[in-house]
Amino acid sequence: MGAEVPKIDFTKIEGKSYGYYVICAIWLAICIIGAYAYYLVWTRGEQVTGLSNHVPWGFGIAAVCYYIGASAGSLIVSALSGVFEKEEFKIFSRSAAFFAAAMIVAAMGAIFTDIGNPSNSINFLIHFNPTSVFSWNAFLYSSYFVVCFVYLLAQFEEKKFLTRCIAVFAVGWAVLVHSGTGGILGFIYSNDFYHSSLTPPMFIISAIASGLGLLIPTYILTFKWTRREYDPSLLWTLTKIMGAMVILLLYCFIVEGFEKGYMPASHEAFLRMITSPETPTVWVYWFGQIGLMLLALAIMLSPYRKTEKAMFVAGLLVAAAVFCERYILVVPGLSYPYEIFPGYEVVKPFHIVPYYPSWVEWAIVFGLLAGVYLAYCIGLKIFALLPEKAVKVEEVNKNE
Repeated sequence: MGAEVPKIDFTKIEGKSYGYYVICAIWLAICIIGAYAYYLVWTRGEQVTGLSNHVPWGFGIAAVCYYIGASAGSLIVSALSGVFEKEEFKIFSRSAAFFAAAMIVAAMGAIFTDIGNPSNSINFLIHFNPTSVFSWNAFLYSSYFVVCFVYLLAQFEEKKFLTRCIAVFAVGWAVLVHSGTGGILGFIYSNDFYHSSLTPPMFIISAIASGLGLLIPTYILTFKWTRREYDPSLLWTLTKIMGAMVILLLYCFIVEGFEKGYMPASHEAFLRMITSPETPTVWVYWFGQIGLMLLALAIMLSPYRKTEKAMFVAGLLVAAAVFCERYILVVPGLSYPYEIFPGYEVVKPFHIVPYYPSWVEWAIVFGLLAGVYLAYCIGLKIFALLPEKAVKVEEVNKNE
């Protein structure tokens, strides 16, 4: 007997059921609410949000980092069969690549809605600055969408060698894209709360975790609702990868926590962040970032870890925890004061600028996420993204 290989026959879904149209209608309604929220920001200004001159980056920028990470993580899942020759994961290659492309569009949409005047979105082309990490990231994001599109097209054309070459390039580009995003914050030397050499690699680890955290529940529901047979052990392998990323993230949190707690410039601010209930940050940190990850890890180590319900819940918990991690990464660096004059004592008392995201910001962020899933639902109907069966079958040795 030979090695186990997946029997793959990619097909479209019919998409004619009542449930399908209800799901699409729900996603569309959330998108419309998000579009209306952005209209309020455009016409009334940033006062409808919780942002201020002191905290100009908030929920929206955290969403940018999150969606870019989920996109990179999804593309890496898509490339498992091409790069690492894990043929059993080829069943996920098309849908994960499509999901990655949709996520990068959501990320660029979050940037678009955060910059205020829409015409500012082309400034990186008109005034490209080769010494600016922002200019380079604008190039990386836009080109990353092209890479996803070409990679998906190669898969549709069944060009095995070309697909593998593009897969290798796509994974490298995804790592570069997310390292650049981490560099935006990690390379800000003037703000000790942002500056960290761990930020770029943490972005890559959390990208894989968040991508899997969204894909695993999505696949479980997709195969269930389309009544397609699949092998849960394939998703369990993805869940184990996600669990490994969670362990690495928790280790990085500990190392970074000791670093920021030890540095004199960020010592007091870090202690306030993890102990003081003056802002939502302390709750997001302990219950969102740390608590949800520990709970997800406990589920992945429990006796029920291989069941669909356990993998589904663990994926959602990790996806939510990584978003909390993105929030903690962005907001405290602005809400908490940092040392402007090193070596001098500031007489003004320690002052925290509270930030509470308004419903407008929530609506925009979830509207963009709903757009991703609306595109995913429509894509399943238009393109052959899903296999008819996602199971392992033993290949009979022809010599026997």
